[in-house]
Amino acid sequence: MTKLKNDKNKKHYFSEVEPSELTEICGKIIEEEIEIKAWEQGKSDKEVETFIPKTYSADDRILEISLGGGLLSKLSSSKLLDKDIFIKIGSDKFQFFSTSILEYNKDTKTYFIVLSRSLFKTQQRTNYRLQSSTYIRIQFRIDADTLKEGLDISAGGTSFIVPKEEASLYQKNHIFKDCKLGLNSEKFNIPSAKVAATWPAKNASDEPTGELNVGIAFEDLTPETEELLFRYINGEARADEMRKMMDKRKKDKEK
Repeated sequence: MTKLKNDKNKKHYFSEVEPSELTEICGKIIEEEIEIKAWEQGKSDKEVETFIPKTYSADDRILEISLGGGLLSKLSSSKLLDKDIFIKIGSDKFQFFSTSILEYNKDTKTYFIVLSRSLFKTQQRTNYRLQSSTYIRIQFRIDADTLKEGLDISAGGTSFIVPKEEASLYQKNHIFKDCKLGLNSEKFNIPSAKVAATWPAKNASDEPTGELNVGIAFEDLTPETEELLFRYINGEARADEMRKMMDKRKKDKEK
């Protein structure tokens, strides 16, 4: 069995932003007019709306935003008003995630959200990669006849091992459509999955096994699926860290 190396990008997993960082973050997204994607929690991508950040008040953590899109979008009202929403703020290097209530100030005629809840940060290219274990089972179904046991999972993709005889089926940039992902008891629809890379599989002694590692990148995820993946992986990551902490304490007591 191939042994995975321990959490290469461990230091890059989802982290909670300190309240003291909010002013700087909001200042940057306002200056660069970075889009904010918002949708009602648990709803599909048809409900997604785009907003542009305008001003930020550090005293009460209020971020004033305006509807993005074309002229018609700006003239219409948001369907998310007064609803509990999931928000994603993207940039070239980082993405920020949180939840809030979309509110409207009748006096100033502007939308706003209060950033009083936890705000999480992740690097897009270094998402927390959760490894399969006794507690984490990852399954990736390419089609009705092809089910692979995943080695690891992140919000951006997964990986698995195939025999060298199957190498021609996993050429770089090849795209599989309508795939399914199983992460423990959770199931996710993956509309498009691209072969991002392949490399020789190695055993615990760092020797080639003759098999092939296949790295898969998820594409065209709906916001709902992206939200669920983010939350589930983040939750399992925290649980994994807790288990390791408890195991360490147990071993320390046994010394």
